[in-house]
Amino acid sequence: MPELIISVAEIVGRPGESREMHLSAVLEGVGTALASLDRSPVEASLRADSVVEGVLVTGSVEGHMTLECARCLTSFAASVSVQVCDLFTDPDSEDVAEEIAYPIRDRAIDLEPMLRDALTLTLPLKPLCTEACKGLCAHCGRDLNAGLCTCGEDAPDPRWAALGGLRNRLEESSA
Repeated sequence: MPELIISVAEIVGRPGESREMHLSAVLEGVGTALASLDRSPVEASLRADSVVEGVLVTGSVEGHMTLECARCLTSFAASVSVQVCDLFTDPDSEDVAEEIAYPIRDRAIDLEPMLRDALTLTLPLKPLCTEACKGLCAHCGRDLNAGLCTCGEDAPDPRWAALGGLRNRLEESSA
């Protein structure tokens, strides 16, 4: 995404210099099976500071996501906001390990990987529509938030029948 490749030529190599940025871009494909960013633009208010090691980018990123409840599978929307603080360095520099910094290439930084990483890490692993969500009936699949189903009590798993018989015999012998 060219709109997320930002020139830092005027500040790189000049510690103490900075640049403010306000960006809006659509990030495609950010998400998991149950949570993903909407196709609406992500808004970022960032500051790039030149430091000895490279360029330090800090600020906030906000967007909207669509989630699917892990219990009842109902879709719902939520907002996401995350603070970022990441270092961009010359990839040939030996001062900073490349695993902890993003590269500066041609005196420009690509903010897309940083934004993707930050937003992906904020997505919930097990999103819930509400903390009190009752989920789905294990037998008929009815949404228990909408009302009770007519399945009744859970029938015991037949694979445990032998242990149930053993428990009954132990209870009878101790009585």
